[in-house]
Amino acid sequence: MAEEEIIEHHRAGTLPELFIERTRSHRNDDVDKTFQATLTKLHNDGEIDVLESARTISASSINQHDFFTVMHTYCELIPTLQAEVPAMLAAVKALVVRAGDDLTSGMPNGAYRTWAEQGERARMTLATLSEENPEDSAYVFLGLQALAKGSPDDALREAIAYLKSLAAPVRSAAAKAIGTIALDTPQARNRAVDALVAATDNADDNSLGDILTAICEIARAYPEMDASAVALIQIAAPQIGDHAIHQLSLELMFHGEGLPPKIVAGLTTIMHKVAIGNRGTLENIDAAGSKLVARGRLEEGLALITPLIARHDELTSLEEFGSFSYALLQLRPDQLAEVMIGWLLSLDANLGHATLSLVGRYHGDGPLVVEADHAALGLADADKILLAHRAIGYLFIHAITAASLVLGLIQGASEVPRKVMAEVLFDPLLINYSGELADWLRERVKSAGDPAQPVTQELLARLEDYIEGLRKAGRIKELDPSERERLIESHRQHESMLQVHKQAEKRSILMSLVSRSVILYGTRSISYSRGSDGKKQRHETKLHSFSHSFEAPRLDILEPFDLDYKLRIFRAMQGAES
Repeated sequence: MAEEEIIEHHRAGTLPELFIERTRSHRNDDVDKTFQATLTKLHNDGEIDVLESARTISASSINQHDFFTVMHTYCELIPTLQAEVPAMLAAVKALVVRAGDDLTSGMPNGAYRTWAEQGERARMTLATLSEENPEDSAYVFLGLQALAKGSPDDALREAIAYLKSLAAPVRSAAAKAIGTIALDTPQARNRAVDALVAATDNADDNSLGDILTAICEIARAYPEMDASAVALIQIAAPQIGDHAIHQLSLELMFHGEGLPPKIVAGLTTIMHKVAIGNRGTLENIDAAGSKLVARGRLEEGLALITPLIARHDELTSLEEFGSFSYALLQLRPDQLAEVMIGWLLSLDANLGHATLSLVGRYHGDGPLVVEADHAALGLADADKILLAHRAIGYLFIHAITAASLVLGLIQGASEVPRKVMAEVLFDPLLINYSGELADWLRERVKSAGDPAQPVTQELLARLEDYIEGLRKAGRIKELDPSERERLIESHRQHESMLQVHKQAEKRSILMSLVSRSVILYGTRSISYSRGSDGKKQRHETKLHSFSHSFEAPRLDILEPFDLDYKLRIFRAMQGAES
């Protein structure tokens, strides 16, 4: 593009429209790079002021989608432009304001930091900013970071001075900056820590969060500062509020797996103070717990999440802890069994329901099977009996998972506890699920090395006798519903499933992206669309049926109240006797 055309657009105030046209036509190719180089040359030679259009971008008539195209172009141009600090600051601030709350709104700030790293621009930035202006605090942070690129000692000195500011946003910016500055000497590290400790006394909640985040980052980079970080966290913990908790949840989420155990423990204690309504903070805690589990720090992940579930009924569904649940389900079967045993033996109802929710979130090809043999070795017989009852009480609808857990408890148990656990496996579990569970037991009994093989064989033999007894009773007319009753029940189930399906559709991301058509008859669907050439294209989709089946517990039909009462007793057990 000729320089004259760019100059003409600048005079007309239509540089943003030119950026949009060029970016759409030549994104990421040599022509686009040449265009940007020409813009830079014209600006640096004084022919045009590229930043003028940025400073007035709020008045531009371009739509928001096109604005982000313009903003992207400016982010690439800014580091190459010659300009006075006030002029550049005004342009960058205008771009950020126009971007609003979009996740990419901080991109111009990143470009500004790169620009400020050159020459004396970082010092000029700090000299230009006003501590009394809250909007300038973000640029105090950027200026300190840019200064630290070439002069970390000077940046630390400036940051410590800003920590004493009367303006809370500036103190927060300084604390954040200290956490990112390279502290190459023990003296520098001690100065930074001492300044953070001193700033804690009069810190507001937001600044306190940034101060603790900074000292965590220092400890992560320099392990010898662990003790100082732990001490400051303990001192500050009683005065922590929602803003600081959220800041520290971000630290745990992004860097928790790299922090020493004592610091993670201190932050975990703070996370337990989170208000249940702060969903964003809970999401961060969920991600932090997930990363800890995935990185082999299972105990720390459990210590972070488990007390929150125990304290808040709303969290037992594990919907807020989806990532953490997924990480648990990726554990080895013996590790997962250990987690479930810990939750069930806590005797906490919330953790019992969370165990049920965890198993319900498993979506493998087959049922979830856990291996409790190793985890059960250190348990007393009384605890094994208690655990067997609570496992069946909470996991009754997941019969194979419950059975795999209870069978793992039998190894090493004495004769009486073995009989008790075998009895609860048979009634209520096996007599209610004589289909899939029985098939699973028949496959398991083929394993000669299974310590629970004698119990499994006995259970299957008892089941055969039980089924045979049912057959001998023949057809009982009183238990055989009429055709009218069958139709009523079929209609009730259909309506129930229809409501469940509608609720699932409301929560489905897929249904919000696609259109819905109801086919009244036929075996295929035909639709048309227009291609890039404008011609109609025919699309044919063949229709297929799909089905799903599940096994309902037998006694839920014959004795629903008795079955429900027994399971409630199992779930509420506090000792080994039922």
